[in-house]
Amino acid sequence: MSNELSERKSQEGYEWQITEKLKETHDAFTYTLLPVTSSQRFELCIGQFVTISALLKRPTASGDFEENVVNRAFSIASSPTRDYIELTIKAEKPYGYINPATGKADAFAAYFNEQFKIGDKIRLKLNPTKEHFLSKVGAGIEKKVAYWSGANGAQSARCLIQHMEDKKDPELSLVLFYSNSKLSINDTNGKDLKNDWYHPNESLNVIYYNWLIDIAKKLENFKVIFTFTREQDIPSTSPDNLRVTFRKGRFFLNPDGSPERTLSKYSGNVETVFNPICGGSGFINGIVRLPNGKIVKGKGIMQNLMEIEGVKPQKMDKEQYYLQQVGANH
Repeated sequence: MSNELSERKSQEGYEWQITEKLKETHDAFTYTLLPVTSSQRFELCIGQFVTISALLKRPTASGDFEENVVNRAFSIASSPTRDYIELTIKAEKPYGYINPATGKADAFAAYFNEQFKIGDKIRLKLNPTKEHFLSKVGAGIEKKVAYWSGANGAQSARCLIQHMEDKKDPELSLVLFYSNSKLSINDTNGKDLKNDWYHPNESLNVIYYNWLIDIAKKLENFKVIFTFTREQDIPSTSPDNLRVTFRKGRFFLNPDGSPERTLSKYSGNVETVFNPICGGSGFINGIVRLPNGKIVKGKGIMQNLMEIEGVKPQKMDKEQYYLQQVGANH
């Protein structure tokens, strides 16, 4: 395809079809997409995102429904080595939520997940930025990776893990630091969490949870550190699989509230490790919006890496999805 034609196609978008739809958690699905024809295929790299266009029917404050084409950007959750694209779409706002300022529903995922099914077609536009998230990893510049993910930030990590699985590069290693509020939307009392790591997807609160446990058993150069900020009972780390670790509380904090060198503890040599960070603003840099609309700045993963671990800015990368609202469950 000529550069001129390729650029025009990139601006217009590409038509792809849903071939699989997998329930990941109580409010997230992973869609497998294939191009409708070979001319709709495009090249992509680790860490890129696509903007999807979908015709959605959504409610208004008056009780009526409006049908509009809605665009949303999603990180690609599958490796460029594969002939399909996978997108994981998590409900960012509840079904039926009406924005009080507009009197209309402005959520995307809740309606997309309800209305789109296997066989439906959607239009994709690829982010054209060359220095995109994880571009240094994709180019082979960075080989030792510590990926920091909030509750909705693991899609690009999954892309990287699949890439590692396919390429089998012995020099490429990954530690995934994955923070979620809790494991399940249901009460885990009575469940033997210490001996039973797996959990039904229908009630899971952690995207890719079961898959990550399985893949950690297969890939020797991959480890995952789950932390739960609101969970009382968590699974126990098993001596049979030390590549999966469970902890409570926020990263960089010991149980007694003192600073913890989380990166050093789980990842080794701080100077050589590259630190991509993905999630909401509160997770990345501590910036949040209060209920009264005021924006305040605290500390996030970036500040902790620099101040506690001494990580240099050039050893960090970030992908921020939204300005985090205090009190929202992200």
